[in-house]
Parts: sequence; structure tokens; C-alpha cells
Amino acid sequence: MTGARKDRNIKVGAGKKKSTSSSTSWSRPAEGRRDVAPAPKSQPRQNSAPRRDNNRRNDNNRRGNQNRQGNRSSRPQQKSPLMEEDWARVIDHDQTRNEVIAVSESKMLLCRLKPKAEIAPLLTTARVYIGTDSNLREHIDQVLGMTNIGRVANHVKADLPLVIQIFIEENEKHFITAFFNVAGNMSLKQHAFELLSGVGNKKAMQMVEARGSSGFESLSALNEACNIDAGELLAKRFLAELDDRNIQPRLLDLLLPVKA
Repeated sequence: MTGARKDRNIKVGAGKKKSTSSSTSWSRPAEGRRDVAPAPKSQPRQNSAPRRDNNRRNDNNRRGNQNRQGNRSSRPQQKSPLMEEDWARVIDHDQTRNEVIAVSESKMLLCRLKPKAEIAPLLTTARVYIGTDSNLREHIDQVLGMTNIGRVANHVKADLPLVIQIFIEENEKHFITAFFNVAGNMSLKQHAFELLSGVGNKKAMQMVEARGSSGFESLSALNEACNIDAGELLAKRFLAELDDRNIQPRLLDLLLPVKA
């Protein structure tokens, strides 16, 4: 048998029959198949969304509160200016309320103090220790806090200028050196002496001339040469600055604390 005939007698397995339908014809659906209705969509609960929102809001509120508490704890606590004060001058001792109104010496801060129970009534202008060393507190048991002129009684307001003036006169060497012997022109039209109550440009020039090159030796010499009460005028200026924080320049900041 020749090779060509052998090839013709080789049995070849039947392959897949080609479909007689055209490639564009749709396949015939299975007979007896039922149309399955689409499953009904479950409607979302009306109350579920608000609950989620409420939960989110509660979570946000909790986080916000935690952040606020964290920020508060991380903030440095501001110290009261009175913690830097050591001495104060008594203005009034109210035994009924067991309270002392005083003015501190370092920054002229009005403050409320609680006196010790066994002490005698403190007199106006008395000097008391209010520092942090409890062993040195002879008269004061506790520093209650700061106050201002608008909150104190009228008799306290009336006595405050005298208390400040006595403090200035007791430390006259400091105020002579720090102000009266060095005060100069603030501008072409104004001298620093004009910051004092009742002193105009003419009076300020008289004070400069009386001061000369040697300066004043004491407040009494200044008062006699210029016919004024320098301690009283400076006390009034301090009082005005205590009453109005917007007054500039502030002699309280420039001249205090007193240097020994």
C-alpha cells in the first residue's frame, strides 16, 4: 500500500460539528424555562441613617472634648503677678469681712489679703509681707487676689493717693535719681515733667532751670526750689495710671520697682 493510500485510510476522530447557524443568530432559549422575577430590593430603614449620624456626632464630640482637655492640660498656667511681690502697703483693714485692701510696692498692684486671726487691726500705710515665704508672714495669712479701683470702697479710693505718696517720700532717693534728676524732653514741645498733674510747659522749664547741672538732693529741696509738692504730684500720676491702663507713657513701668 502506497504512502498516499495509507494517508487516506487513517481514521480521524470526529471533531465538533460546526453550527449551521450564522454567527449573528441568537441561541434558542431552553424550553420550559420559567421567568424568575427579580428579588424585591430591601428598603433601608429610616432610623438607621440618623443613628449612624448621631454615633458619628457623639464620637466627634468625645474626640473634641478629649482634645480640649488635652489642650487645657498642655497649656502652661499663668502665674499671678502678685506671686512676684514681697511687700505691700495697707490701705484698709475691714474687720467685718476679715479682709485687707493693700497696694504692692514693686508694681503698685491693688490686692486683697486675708489677715491672720490673732493680729490687731492694721493701720493705713502699714507695711506687710506678702511673699511666698510663709515663715515671714507676720500679719497676712493668705493672698486672696488682685482687684482694681472700680471695685473698692470710696474711702479706700480716698486713702490710696496718701499711701502712694508716703511710699514715694520714704524712697525719695530712688525717685530723685530715676526721674526728677534725669527727666528730659519727650518731644520738641513736651518735657517729661509735664506728665505730672498741674505742670505745664512753663513750670517744667522752671524746674529744669532750678535743677541745674547738680540736680536735686532731696524732695524737700525740689519742693522748695520749684514751689511744688513733688511726692503728691507723682502719686497722682501713679493713681491715674492705675485707673487707666491705656495712659502712655507709664511711669509705673519706668520707675518701678524701687532700687535700694
